[in-house]
Amino acid sequence: MLVLGLVAITPPAFAAGRYYNDSGGIQTHHPNWMSWVPDSTSLAALSLPGTHDTMAYQSYGGSLTQTQSLELRKQLDAGIRALDIRCRHIADSFTIHHGVVYLHVNFDDVLRTSIQFLNANPSETLVMRVKKEHTEENVTRSFAATYEAYRNNPAYQPYLWTGRHVPTLREVRGKIVILDDFAGGTYGIPWGGLDLQDDWTVSSIFDIAGKWDKVRGHLTRTNTGSPSTLFVNFLSGASAFAHPFTVAGGGMGVRGVNDYAIDHLVAGQVQRAGILFMDFPGAGLIDAILALNFRLLSSTTWLPADFEVIFKNTAYTVGGNAEQRWHGIRNFLHNAAPGRSWHVLALKRSWGAWISHQGNFYQSDAMDDYTHIAYLTRSVTSVVGRSYLTDYVSGQVRSLSGNAAERAVTLHGRLSARFPFQRWSVVVKQAPGGLSNWAYSDYGRGAHLSSGDFTYAVQGHSASDGVYLHEHSNYEGNLIRLDGNVASLVGWGFNDMLSSITLLGPYQTTMCEHQDYTGRCFSTSQSVGDVNAMPGGSWHDKVTSVVITRTGLR
Repeated sequence: MLVLGLVAITPPAFAAGRYYNDSGGIQTHHPNWMSWVPDSTSLAALSLPGTHDTMAYQSYGGSLTQTQSLELRKQLDAGIRALDIRCRHIADSFTIHHGVVYLHVNFDDVLRTSIQFLNANPSETLVMRVKKEHTEENVTRSFAATYEAYRNNPAYQPYLWTGRHVPTLREVRGKIVILDDFAGGTYGIPWGGLDLQDDWTVSSIFDIAGKWDKVRGHLTRTNTGSPSTLFVNFLSGASAFAHPFTVAGGGMGVRGVNDYAIDHLVAGQVQRAGILFMDFPGAGLIDAILALNFRLLSSTTWLPADFEVIFKNTAYTVGGNAEQRWHGIRNFLHNAAPGRSWHVLALKRSWGAWISHQGNFYQSDAMDDYTHIAYLTRSVTSVVGRSYLTDYVSGQVRSLSGNAAERAVTLHGRLSARFPFQRWSVVVKQAPGGLSNWAYSDYGRGAHLSSGDFTYAVQGHSASDGVYLHEHSNYEGNLIRLDGNVASLVGWGFNDMLSSITLLGPYQTTMCEHQDYTGRCFSTSQSVGDVNAMPGGSWHDKVTSVVITRTGLR
């Protein structure tokens, strides 16, 4: 894949809104992200983005009572799956309040919108906290009895799950799971049985850091707690001197809770977040939470399309020079989708690359002149020694011409022709080079060198199974790949040249001193860095024939 670097692209406006969003739209879209989560997954194992006072997306009570900017359907389409619904019991029905403030929406509106979403996305599950709010007025029955009337309504009944235990996704896809905060668990999972952090009082803007400490402490407890326990963590807070938008987004040089949270999540500090109820969550923060659910997939599973948006949005979180950005992206990827062969690049300004990938490929928008790339390969194994590769590349770059992209294409073609038994990725950076301008994954056998105004990085990977014979010890020097018996290495141009052996895959081999498998011989079923260590010793440059046995399948 040819990838070209662009110069000085202005980042989109939503870069600043990576953790905080106070607009009526949002730059992320995950209406069916649960579709790729295995059916057997417990609700307690998920990391669920949620909204505190979900329906308070208009300023009916001013900035002290507004906690969101997106209407309910937009929240759900963005990936929100946990709702905080505060119901006032009035005239034997529920209106939605934030404290004393009526939000001009009723429980029927919440249920209808939720059900419309579930009908369009039957793979999804919504978790809904139902809480009694404000005072009762003109009622003839209990709050619980009115809820039961809603639950028994034929339009709602098929969607309202009636269990009280923590379910698996198989049990509740297409349904609403109630967190019962009004009847002790009679109508859903009991709120009192959850592991909860909801210390919402933030006396002033200077107490936001203290609120974050409580959120972070609960995230730590979630990571180390019982896998069957449902953890709930409120990032929200408020007071007369620190309104919700300030606690979430910060101000006057003070960071908001959402800002702390996204950095903590992207840095790989969290493996399971539980349910996070937030005010004004930005696209990057929602995506950083969703990313943790990729940990639930097998490392051999192709990552679903949702990951592309998540990668781009979380890339806005990293900063610093190229090396710092590389570390940030790498830590995020290895935490969110572990057990995979990730390659990461961070490049500034003019560059070109030819990248061979075997799986997902992601490229961020340009930001602060930097572009971030991540891709997967079958393995990170290279059989070409670093010194030999560096010498080879050094000899090639002198004859390269054109811009960075053209040089990358030419060098990639030459490497693939010379070493066809593995794949190659080539990045060429035009001056200025240096570590402050680019960084990349080097798994130990890559080449990195400069010539004129260009710097070159070459990384081999995904070497084919076989038996590799190396000219020098420690897997250096010229090499050939074999996968069958060879009665004489003369025809291979490798007679009496062997010093080390790499075995990849289910092979064992016997090396013999003379042709037709005669003379002294030794056998091995693993790689050998120096053949002089094999029985009989003094094996350097003394092998002429090779027996190769395949011992199994891979």
